[in-house]
Amino acid sequence: MLKYGNCSDNNINPKAVYDFMDKCERENISVNSFMLVKDETVVASWHRLPYTPQTKHVMYSVSKTVTAIALGYAVAEGKISLDDSICKYYGEYDKLGINRCITIRHLVTMTAGKMIGMAKSRHDRNWVKIFFNSPLILPPGKVFMYVNDNYYLLSAIISKVYKQSLVDFLYPRLFEPLGIEKPMWETDRYGAASGGWGLYLKTEDFAKIMVCYSKNGMWEGKQVIPREWVKESSSFQTPTVKKGHIDNTKGYGYGLWMTGLPDTYRAYGLFGQFGYVFGGRDTVLVITGSMSRDEFISDAVNEMYKTLWDEPQVEYEEKLAEKIKSLSDMDNLCGGERNTQLEKRLNKKALYTHSTSYASMLNATMTTVMNEQLGNIDRFSLSLDNNNDLYLMWKECEYVCQIKLGMNNEYAKTKVRLGGIEYTACAKAAWTSKNQLTVLIRFEEASQVRRLIFDFSNKKRIKIQNDSIPDLPALAAHYMNFSGIPLQKDVERLLIKYVAPAVLLLGEPNFNVDL
Repeated sequence: MLKYGNCSDNNINPKAVYDFMDKCERENISVNSFMLVKDETVVASWHRLPYTPQTKHVMYSVSKTVTAIALGYAVAEGKISLDDSICKYYGEYDKLGINRCITIRHLVTMTAGKMIGMAKSRHDRNWVKIFFNSPLILPPGKVFMYVNDNYYLLSAIISKVYKQSLVDFLYPRLFEPLGIEKPMWETDRYGAASGGWGLYLKTEDFAKIMVCYSKNGMWEGKQVIPREWVKESSSFQTPTVKKGHIDNTKGYGYGLWMTGLPDTYRAYGLFGQFGYVFGGRDTVLVITGSMSRDEFISDAVNEMYKTLWDEPQVEYEEKLAEKIKSLSDMDNLCGGERNTQLEKRLNKKALYTHSTSYASMLNATMTTVMNEQLGNIDRFSLSLDNNNDLYLMWKECEYVCQIKLGMNNEYAKTKVRLGGIEYTACAKAAWTSKNQLTVLIRFEEASQVRRLIFDFSNKKRIKIQNDSIPDLPALAAHYMNFSGIPLQKDVERLLIKYVAPAVLLLGEPNFNVDL
């Protein structure tokens, strides 16, 4: 069980943490939650609303770290060998005869030689078949290629061997010993966890897993993760990319990244989900975030590292506490007086529109890898209740969602269901001009905010500007850097100016409603 204390009493310099927070505020680095742990004591932590200590935040590719732990148990128990061919478990799908040379080791080190499109739809399809039928791009074991499906197949193999879901398999081995409730993990239509993505954890639960790693797999005197697996998985196993951010170039273990910091490795997920183990320092840091260019968070952590263990500047302990207490929420939205006349005129009126199969209130990075189809938003509606509270309804595919809008710059929370998953929609709205209603929707379990700007200036046509933050163009630039092909500034500007609009027409189209 983690204890709580302060920095100075645990030989951590509070000024380093204070400076990290200050940098995040000044440079608009979106850190949703932060937890720094020294020797099993939480010395600094915060959550920015609407995120709370109880939020089960999407982990994105941190899920791979946990899937790799599951593989470690299967290897230690003699059920799976790293040198097994994947055809030992799914030989019936090897109709092309090209998969026998791919081993479990190739999957866990991202060297399987397959490049399955990140945006390839998984909706109601056989994901194992997708993997086996995809062509070999390079001989297995030769080149690191970051492919989510490698870890999905690991998950499916473990579930097939043990005849249970990955969550059920991990519960008595990992989650229960660490005091973690059974988490939610997205699955394929057969019940196999997605493995490479789709896990949701509380920040403290994420911290517990990384602390267990830092203790060579020990937790409260018990060996929870096999010691040898901790050593292997957190060690360099394969080179990654040669260019890009330094922390992407130092090599990969089993579901863990080596970093540019001395004796430090990390779990890493899209949009700023990080779990650092600072070797030799008995210190762990976990962060959840919402940055498309999450290398900015990496840079801030690398800078904090330089002074984190300096002689504690005790006078900053109180300053740090005050700064944490003064943190604002993630989305400031102030406006003028409500246009009650227009709200009443639009009350419960169906606003029919046209979109694309990719247009969802969730971000495209989530919807393309879900088992269920989302998108095709075809209507909105604004309505008032007896208390004059304003609600927004929308329909996409078979899902109809209605959420309350906080009109006083505070989030109103509503449970909604999309893609078979229950989310907490945290929403606020304001009349940012007489004829313009701005709506912000942040799904508490996710990391993006959806912004809709309803423009009622034209009495015959309502225009609805639709975007997400982080946005798709910035994400594209990040992905190029992550893949070892960093863009020059002028090329990045061209991408955002000319290519991005075409992408947004599909993924984040604006809407028009004729009245």
